[in-house]
This record gives sequence, C-alpha cells and structure tokens, in this order.
Amino acid sequence: MSISHATAHRLHRSPETDAELSLRTGELTCNDDSTALLERLKSGFLARLSREHGSFASDAATAPLQQALETFLDGGDSFSKATTRLMERFKQAVEENSASLAADFLFFEEQSAGNHVFYLFVAQRKESLAIGDDLEVTRTWSLDTGPTLFGIKVDLAEWRSRKQYAYLTLLPPRGNPALAEAFLAVTGFSHGLDKAEATLAFLEGVEAFSQRMPEEQVNDFRRQVVDYCIDQDGRDQPVDYRELARSLEGVDADEFAGVLASHAPAPNEQAMLDRRSLQRYVKFAGREKDLAISFSSFQLHHRIHYDADSDTLSISRIPKALRSQLLAHLHQD
Repeated sequence: MSISHATAHRLHRSPETDAELSLRTGELTCNDDSTALLERLKSGFLARLSREHGSFASDAATAPLQQALETFLDGGDSFSKATTRLMERFKQAVEENSASLAADFLFFEEQSAGNHVFYLFVAQRKESLAIGDDLEVTRTWSLDTGPTLFGIKVDLAEWRSRKQYAYLTLLPPRGNPALAEAFLAVTGFSHGLDKAEATLAFLEGVEAFSQRMPEEQVNDFRRQVVDYCIDQDGRDQPVDYRELARSLEGVDADEFAGVLASHAPAPNEQAMLDRRSLQRYVKFAGREKDLAISFSSFQLHHRIHYDADSDTLSISRIPKALRSQLLAHLHQD
C-alpha cells in the first residue's frame, strides 16, 4: 500500500497548565522516511494484544472522527484541515477530562487496489543517547512505538461500502483513564466485538470438525488452523471461514466452513479472533523463579494429566533429553 496523505500535530497538557496545540500547516512529504515511520508505527500497533475491534457510535454527533473523515472523503475538507479540526476536538476533550498528555499525533491515509485505510497514532517521545559526528555523547529523541503508543485504525473501504465486519481497530491508552475517556469521546469507538466469545465458538467448531478426521491428522489440522488465524490477527484482518478452509490440506472447504458457521454466535462466515485464546488452544505455559513448564494442549489427558484437587501435574513418557539428564543426575548421587 502507498501513503496518499500524512501529517503530524502535537498536543501537550500537564496538570498545571492548559492544553497547548502545535499544528502543522501542511502535509508531510510522502517519501521513504514517512513510509518507514508508518511501518514502525503499524508494527507496534499490531503487536499489541489489547487491540479492540468495533464500529462508530450510532449517534454521529458523538463521533468527531467519523464527521471529519466523511467531510474529507466527500471533498469538503483537505486532509490537513480535517486533522486540524480533530486536534481542536482532542484539545477540548483533554481539557474536559483533565487528562495529562505530551505526544505527537500522526495521521496517515494509505491506499492501494481494494484497500483504503486511515490511521491515527498517538506517540510519546523518548530520550536516548548517541555518539554524534563529533564523537561526543549527545541526547536524541525518538517516537516510542512500545507500551505508550495508542491510536485507531479505520478500514475506510469496509466502513464506506462492504461493512461485513468491524471496521475500527482501537488501541486505547494504558493506565490513564482520563485520557482513555477523552480518546473514546473523539474517536466515537463503540459496539466493540467480544472476540473471546467469538474465538470460543470458533474453536468449538474446529473441535467438532476434528472429530470427523483420522486421529493421526488432528494435531496437524489444529496447528494449521491456529497458524492461519494468528497470521490474520497479525495483519489485523478477520478470519474468513472459506478462505481458511481452502488453506488447509485434505479438508472439504464447504463442509468445514459450514461447521464453523453453525457454531458462530451470529450468522456470519468470518470473525475477528482473540490471539491469546488461540495460543492457549495449542499450548499451555507457566513460569516461576525456578520452574518453567510448557506443553501442547493436545497432550492433556494423554501423556499429561492434571488433578485439580491436589493441584498436581503428572507427565508420562517424558522427553528423552530430559530423561537422560535426570538419570545422569541420579547416578551422580
């Protein structure tokens, strides 16, 4: 995809001062640097498991972002003007909620055949040290694409035409309820999906279908399903049942898609899924200071048994390497 519009603004408010806007009058140049910046921001955004999916609030008056995008897409405002209006609403919301913030607001429109996406990333700056051209230590600043990053993605094509799944992806601010409330007020995010419920129903369908398969193929089938779904989550895309079915070896696509659809909470042939639930489906893991355990969930009730009453995990036919270490240790005694 290629960047068609990009700009940046800054908003600062501390508990002791009023909100202060620094607005860019023109757009950022769409070149290799802006493309590299967008890719880093997207990577940090999509890596976070706390992303939520939904749509705009039904009352357009409560969704300044929706209004700004409609005016821009219909030709009423330039990209710079639309983002400036949004920043004024953010300033107002931050003041009304007494939220503290010092961050850059980075806006992008990305477009290619069949895809049309809007991004807003809110990134704080972090300080680091470097050696300058004069070989002296110098302070530098960069955008934090880690835990402090938050923002919203709008699938404009989905929102304006298809509307087959939730077209908003929200990454809310962490540990700052006042700021989170201000961000929700301006973006108008609503009708969030229950991805955990959808994933549970999806995996029930996967298990129901696996009962029809030869036992020696089931584990590989499950892993293929989970790998595909996690890859879709990494691209912030829904899982289309028929596309998933076509990607699996030796599976009747129509039959599999039908089983999944029959287990879905609502009539649909695609779903946004929860990556945590998918990972737990194929692997259990836990770690303490002196103990780390992980194993395929498919081994439960086979080689591995758990007694909840005594809180005891029993393992039979342990891995050969571990067995050799244990025997060597016992023989030393």
